[in-house]
Amino acid sequence: MRSRGASGVITALVGAAALFLIVIAIGIEYTLIAAVVLFATAVLLRFPIAGIYALVVLLPFNGLVSQVTEGSFIPTLYGAAKDFILLGILLVALISGRVKQVPAPVVALVFITVVSAMASAIFTPDFLQASYGWRNDYEPLLLLIAVPAIADVGSVRRILALVLVMGQISAAVAVVTWTRGLEWLFDIGRLPVANPDDFPTSLFSSGSNWPRAFSPYVAPNEMAVVMASVLAVIWLFPRIRGSVRMLLSVLPVVAIILSGSRSALLGAVVLACVLAARSIYSRSSLLSVSFLVLAAIGVLAGAGLYITNQLGDGGDPSLGGHSSSLDEGLRTLVQNPFGVGLGLVGPRAANYEQSYHVESFWLLIGLEAGVIVLGLFVILMLVLVRRSVTSKSSLGFLGAAVLAASLVSQLVLPTFQEGAVSFLVWLLVGLSLTALRNEEAAELGTSALHEPVKELTGGSQP
Repeated sequence: MRSRGASGVITALVGAAALFLIVIAIGIEYTLIAAVVLFATAVLLRFPIAGIYALVVLLPFNGLVSQVTEGSFIPTLYGAAKDFILLGILLVALISGRVKQVPAPVVALVFITVVSAMASAIFTPDFLQASYGWRNDYEPLLLLIAVPAIADVGSVRRILALVLVMGQISAAVAVVTWTRGLEWLFDIGRLPVANPDDFPTSLFSSGSNWPRAFSPYVAPNEMAVVMASVLAVIWLFPRIRGSVRMLLSVLPVVAIILSGSRSALLGAVVLACVLAARSIYSRSSLLSVSFLVLAAIGVLAGAGLYITNQLGDGGDPSLGGHSSSLDEGLRTLVQNPFGVGLGLVGPRAANYEQSYHVESFWLLIGLEAGVIVLGLFVILMLVLVRRSVTSKSSLGFLGAAVLAASLVSQLVLPTFQEGAVSFLVWLLVGLSLTALRNEEAAELGTSALHEPVKELTGGSQP
């Protein structure tokens, strides 16, 4: 007994000495970071579903934390946390074999898209820039594999309930900070600026000196497209009364209006049309399709007028900027069908010397990685929508609704290059895939129950 006690004391002393040496060697900050990483790794390996909950909580405040703590190591650590969680739960899904639960076409398309995009890195002079571009633009797609592999149908509603809570908190922050006007921009360090060229013009509407609502996200359009996606969750979350849905919609709608985001307003209209068409479909499929076609024509016509700067007296300079950017981007894509290089396109590329700006996430993908990767991305979107629209459950239909709410933003803005946006959208679509899996399993179970009856009755009866 004494020898065991002595060995325990010696082990404790050696451990304490090793910890002391580690602290001396790398510093207390990095030691704490290493301890947190080890703890998080242990939790993810034991409870991978906790990673999805953590993402839902962390994502909304990524932009605000980065702005308030700019210049320190915290923004890098906070931003890396979501990558660590995603790759961690994906690794668990691969090792445990749970990835087999994800539809094979989705796994194949996601894998081919993210891997094919890497090939365009040969056109990028800086490897770090290429890896940064892949992380921003293609890594979030891996959630389409990780989330449905890890989440079970019982956890889908709980995760979506947390999304609703965080959506309400984010909308409230957007509204409250909007009321503070310019003072809020000084509080978070967006003003003043040393160089006039660095003035945050995107935070203001044309002709207005009052900032648009945007916090806790980095910019108004990013916040607004998230709110449009939250509206999809509100109206498809099961077993909620209509009055409660209306009440939950107030803050997100107000936040979208205060953001001045035309793309999000159009996205909300698209969402409303899609939800209305789904409701009408139960009464008349022909009427539903006709309504959806007319609504799509109206929305596309409105979006076209906005993009081509045909609305208003003399037009809005920002609209003209969208139009010229899209026009130039299309010409560049035709000239560079294999892409200009991974990480060279979009607002995040502006952090490097060589960059190309474009006002469309779809064009961003095409310009970075070429028309083949863009085609793969579009096919992936179509596969996801096709699987979702055939669902009989509201949670299965959620994927199509979220993609509808974000489609305009994807087409005319590079909002999906912001991780807080793309992570949430693909996470919600991944949860929809989980609900679809359960629905398909239930149908197979019903078929299996009826199969012996067919055999006993000798097949069909007159």
